[in-house]
Amino acid sequence: MKALLLAAGRHTSTSEPDAYPIFLAEIDGKLIIEWIAEGLEQLDDTSVIFAFRADDVRRLHLDSIARQLVTDAEVIEVAGETAGAPCTALLAVDRLGMDEELLIANVSDLVDVDLGPVIQEFRDRDADAGTVVFDSLHPRYSYVRMDDDGRVIEAAEKNPISRHATAGIYWFRKAGDFVEAAQSMIVKDAQVNGTFYISLTLNELILRDKNIRTVAIDAENYHPFKSTQQVLSFDETPVLGDN
Repeated sequence: MKALLLAAGRHTSTSEPDAYPIFLAEIDGKLIIEWIAEGLEQLDDTSVIFAFRADDVRRLHLDSIARQLVTDAEVIEVAGETAGAPCTALLAVDRLGMDEELLIANVSDLVDVDLGPVIQEFRDRDADAGTVVFDSLHPRYSYVRMDDDGRVIEAAEKNPISRHATAGIYWFRKAGDFVEAAQSMIVKDAQVNGTFYISLTLNELILRDKNIRTVAIDAENYHPFKSTQQVLSFDETPVLGDN
């Protein structure tokens, strides 16, 4: 399986050009991106690809950090702003086996659960794709709606069509399914406020009658880090892994 960590967005605490990305903030003595990378260690036979902004790689030596976290990590340098996470992910297409499993995660979302059983549940349910969800109604999140059998029948961005918010983790049985879905979504210009989202690739798979499933986690195990304030607020919560 390939795990693709998307870290090429403008995740900074200020607008200053020399500001550190939020994913380099320290929580309990470790970088946020370090916590995320360690979570991938639970997965067998998984290689990791980091997608960083090229200027951040040069300025902050993120390639060195990535290879300290994951010895054989691959690093993709993104030259500038893209139109969203799917566009960034497609820059890794030459590193992916189209029949290989693909896990996509955003470095501004930390999920404090063992991902091994999560992915195994997707496999056991014969899913073509899957996402981790938690209970919320806040319009900042992506959402999925399910039928009575628990199969995802619709995805929406910034629109609570259900109480099932996604936690920024998406699994695809075949990377080729994601690539085709992302390309189709872009051709259709299925964006929200000028940005494309990974969540909306699920709609393209639904149109292909793919089996998309979810695994629910407690909201307290999902930690979004979109701002410095959210990082500071997390300092008042229990240590990761103690929940």
